[in-house]
Amino acid sequence: MPFVKIIDTVGSSAESWEQAAKNAIEDASRLPIFKQKGKITKATIKDFDIKIEDNKIVAYLCRVEMFLE
Repeated sequence: MPFVKIIDTVGSSAESWEQAAKNAIEDASRLPIFKQKGKITKATIKDFDIKIEDNKIVAYLCRVEMFLE
């Protein structure tokens, strides 16, 4: 039975939630724990948020749960 590590992270983008999710995975994959434990095998979007300043959207945020084998 393989060992699986689960990591939660938040990605952000000024463009879209899709880009925020991509940024979360790309940024996390550069962290040392991801290099030591293997590859990301699955990601689940857990939550979506929007950062607003002066009544304008300035960032799309999404919480991503990633599974490593």
